[in-house]
Amino acid sequence: MNLLTADVKTLCALLQSGELSSESLVQLYVSQIHKYNGYLRAVLYIAPEQDVLQRAKALDKERAEGRVRGPLHGIPILLKDNIATHPDFGMPTSAGNTAFLESRPSKNAAVVDMLLAAGMLVIGKTNLSELSSFKKVSGRSCRTEELTNFRAMNMPGGWSAVGGQTQSAYVRGGFQVDDSRDGHSSPSGSSSGSAVAVSAGFTPLALGTETIGSIMFPSGRAALYSMKPTSALVSLDGIVPVSHNLDSAGPMAKSPYDLALLLDAVVVRRHEEEGAESYTKAMTDSWSEISVGTLDPEKWALPPSMLKPIAEATVQINKEIKAAYTRLESLAKSVKHSVPLPSPGVFVLKGKSSEMMVQLTDFPDDLKNYVDSLETTPIRTLEELIIWNEEHAEEELPPYAPNQDSLLRARDLELSKEEYGQHLEHLRSMARDEGVEKILKEYEVDIIMGPCDSPLPLFAACGGYPVISLPLGYLDYNGRPFGLIALGPRHDEALLIKVASAWEATFGPRQLPDLEGIRDGHTQ
Repeated sequence: MNLLTADVKTLCALLQSGELSSESLVQLYVSQIHKYNGYLRAVLYIAPEQDVLQRAKALDKERAEGRVRGPLHGIPILLKDNIATHPDFGMPTSAGNTAFLESRPSKNAAVVDMLLAAGMLVIGKTNLSELSSFKKVSGRSCRTEELTNFRAMNMPGGWSAVGGQTQSAYVRGGFQVDDSRDGHSSPSGSSSGSAVAVSAGFTPLALGTETIGSIMFPSGRAALYSMKPTSALVSLDGIVPVSHNLDSAGPMAKSPYDLALLLDAVVVRRHEEEGAESYTKAMTDSWSEISVGTLDPEKWALPPSMLKPIAEATVQINKEIKAAYTRLESLAKSVKHSVPLPSPGVFVLKGKSSEMMVQLTDFPDDLKNYVDSLETTPIRTLEELIIWNEEHAEEELPPYAPNQDSLLRARDLELSKEEYGQHLEHLRSMARDEGVEKILKEYEVDIIMGPCDSPLPLFAACGGYPVISLPLGYLDYNGRPFGLIALGPRHDEALLIKVASAWEATFGPRQLPDLEGIRDGHTQ
């Protein structure tokens, strides 16, 4: 069996027929991790094998007795390592930081218990941009910005003190130290380990988290179908936070069908509504009922300081995106090109970035709430985390990530409750009333589609909208995948699953990485 192509539908059929057991499936995936993770650094920890195999045997026994919990029964999954797992799992929850490496959660994150109830097997935790990252794109055009993540200025995407630098399974030559943090050699972040792990066949599914682009950006660079759902649709309880107003957890998969199944398992309201219909029912493989609004790839792109320009790559990306738009013209209900979604500059209020003000204000309190839930931890406040990083500078503040400016800004920010409320309201109104809602209504479109490497995830975060990644092409320059994303109305994840199914039917299966070539090239 080829783990690079194996999807949940295939695995379910093999498990049901008895040709495969969950026990043997765990062994296959763990072997794949051992074989390639030394270079990719996508997985931080593997759960104690005997413990996982014992649970797999129990699930195999349930299946043999006719007690199948659902389509994810006995299917392995990896979790981003800011999602808490109880120490009984034999793995820390570090968020990539050495202080949290020594912490002890008192319980699983709520979403982990939901996965276990669905019969899934948590086989490990994935690397990430330390403390989770977000992309900050502001100013009067889409190409000016203040570049940061929630630890330090210009810290490489996919790097953590605990796990080192995550590498793409596709990019020839790996991450280049002289590249920009989201340059073409980068796996991007912060859910980089989860994205790379799925693309490399370490697991059929993974769970990531997003503040602004943290699922979308790495998924686009791993040729995955992934989703940041509507805000609060998936519980954040037990997840190391950035901002409760902007954070989301979401599924990452190789196909729309698998994505829908994992979404079924983690959406809170589905567990509160008896007989809720599966998101897989939304799959029609057709564009006939979908109206699309597109964003110009030449205008909606990451700025040069975030994505170091390579002329031949830019030309190829823009050409293939425009060709994809043209192809949709004959398939979709309607296509409205270059809809005028405002630039990220609209999120500036009184000379300050509203999304930055909200995140910097939320983080200290949200962090305190999280650490207060831990059984043990060497740090209890943001100030103590800052001191820890200074005292462990050799690991936490190396030459390529030598500062923690964002943490210092969060500590030192003086913003009144009134000002905070104004910034939060500004975010919502600009993203919704003056942004997405206006476009959807005035141009009579169902979704807004644009390049994955663009500020569109910022609108999804600030407005609380769901957004999905759609794989498209692979750079001739170095092999890295690129794609588009589609943003839809709040609480209409089913529409985005429909879009993804139509996309896959139109543009075909995703290409596979050459793991042997990547690994051998690294060795040389």
